[in-house]
Amino acid sequence: MSLTESREAPSRSLHSRRRFRPGILARFVGLVAVIALFGIPIMWMIIISFKATPEILADAVPVSFRSVFTANPTLTNYVRVLSDFGFAQNLFNSALISVLQMTGSVVTSTVAAYAFARLRFRGRTLAFGICMIAAIVPGEAIFLPEFRLVSALGLNDTYAGVILPFMFSPFAIFLMRQAFLELPNELFEAASLDGVGVWRSFLTIAVPNVRAPLVTVTLIQFIWAWNAYIWPLVIIQDPTKQTAQVAAAYFKSVPNHPMNGEFMAALSMTAVPLIILTVILQKYYVRGLVATGSKG
Repeated sequence: MSLTESREAPSRSLHSRRRFRPGILARFVGLVAVIALFGIPIMWMIIISFKATPEILADAVPVSFRSVFTANPTLTNYVRVLSDFGFAQNLFNSALISVLQMTGSVVTSTVAAYAFARLRFRGRTLAFGICMIAAIVPGEAIFLPEFRLVSALGLNDTYAGVILPFMFSPFAIFLMRQAFLELPNELFEAASLDGVGVWRSFLTIAVPNVRAPLVTVTLIQFIWAWNAYIWPLVIIQDPTKQTAQVAAAYFKSVPNHPMNGEFMAALSMTAVPLIILTVILQKYYVRGLVATGSKG
């Protein structure tokens, strides 16, 4: 090969790498479309929450630039929602219920998953099968029995009535079981030879090695608890104990008194914490899902 040909070879190779690839463009367009589909409504909600209700109604028709943006942003909606309507208490209720429900669900599911994955006992396969059946039963099918049970226990209008029925999660058990199955058997065999008991092995060996799936389960359980609407609406009648999701709907249902700005402010305060939490923990979430999908 001549000197001239050797110089032209890298340039041809670089040109081929820069060649247009329809697949990359298609993926990029798809990604932008998905971001727009989910991101634009959220951004619109947040922006509208800084507009006064009369301005929102005046600019609604015809649809224009002013229908979304405003030259006079205000915090009046947030101030009214938090002070005049006591929405701060509702946010506290949601946070308390979500944290307690998440903690209970993660603890029970992790212990059960470790038993299904690493312990040998009679009826293990049957018990795990029952858990998986419970995972595919629609919530509506057991809504009435759960309500009757909670009522019989006298837990209506209490935090416990909202939390206790959901402190067991078949999905979390399945995900954590997969994570425990991925751990090398040699770790537990060496611990057994050293005289390490079951609980110590669970706490010092198993749990520290499944941090990503554990964070994934924690995040999912918190989101489910935070976004719950129907169950708190039925169980809790006291407005001071109601969750933020249910209380936010009240701003939309006031007859003859539009509260669009207050409604958007309430929705923003319920959505933004989850968005921030998901963005912070997204790398653990993705890693946890990927790490628990290969072994059954």
